[in-house]
Amino acid sequence: MDIIIYPPTINWTFMKQRPQQLMKKFADSGYTVFYCNQTQSEKEIEEISPNLFVVHNHDQWLKQTLPNIRKRENRKVGIWCSWAKLSDSLKRYNPDWIIYDCVDEFPDWLKYEPKMIEMADAVVCTAEKLEKRLRNSYPNKRIELIRNAYDQEMLLHTLPSQNQNKKKIGYIGAWASWIDDVLINKLALSIKNAEIEIIGTEFGKKFNLHHLHNVHFLGQKPHSELPQFMQYFTVCIIPFRINPTTIATNPVKMYEYLATGKPVISTNLPECRLAQPYVDVANNHMDFILKVKDRLHNPGDLKERKDYALKNTWSHRVNQAIHLIRDISK
Repeated sequence: MDIIIYPPTINWTFMKQRPQQLMKKFADSGYTVFYCNQTQSEKEIEEISPNLFVVHNHDQWLKQTLPNIRKRENRKVGIWCSWAKLSDSLKRYNPDWIIYDCVDEFPDWLKYEPKMIEMADAVVCTAEKLEKRLRNSYPNKRIELIRNAYDQEMLLHTLPSQNQNKKKIGYIGAWASWIDDVLINKLALSIKNAEIEIIGTEFGKKFNLHHLHNVHFLGQKPHSELPQFMQYFTVCIIPFRINPTTIATNPVKMYEYLATGKPVISTNLPECRLAQPYVDVANNHMDFILKVKDRLHNPGDLKERKDYALKNTWSHRVNQAIHLIRDISK
């Protein structure tokens, strides 16, 4: 099978769920995967699971190890890249194929996109809005919609139901510009008998709701510890502002929330609308608050939500990606 390279962007430890999960699943499927860390160290390479290697000394690996592998093994080398700004650096790998993974609609990134897409043999994206824009802009390029998904290894679908007197409203994710803090403020004031727990890092935005006694900012937690918090949530929320970035997002947290079976309330995001009736989508702040109030007492069908998550796992997504790789590398 082919060798897959993920070029240097962010270190493996801090990488987002999507590239991590796809690289893991490619390796599980028999591909040899090299994830290249952005920072450099003397230790050249580390095998973190079968067929999955983190490259710590990229320059040495690119100069010596990769050429030796190519001489020794008659296999194609492909690039999976989710950062368009890296297009100029990809030729040094002498790849047989390039797939550009368009995961977000950040305005500052769009200027790098045309060159990356011109180089790519195919483009994958996470949301229908991205797919439509890409198909309109690049009608001659192969575009595939491969959404985000649920990681079964988190075992969220096996969490026991916790009956507790204190209701908890939970949000897991970055505290960033796309968080509707006005909505959370209204929610806290409208439902004073419930705790709101927010787990995640401050990402370009300071947490600003310390004055609310029932809102608790717990900060960043290791991904492995998230289930122990999520099992005590009564309702899970996606309180995003509606803007060009968020309407093109397919939230990983949506699938993880659903895997717990807990009710999920979202603002009016297109990808969450497509997940109805498993996700409750609100049209405005008042509607959001009313839906949370209702689900705190009427959780609905937990099994249906879990089943939806289990039909949308990273194993399902990587099967789509493997089919695409086989097509473009014939």
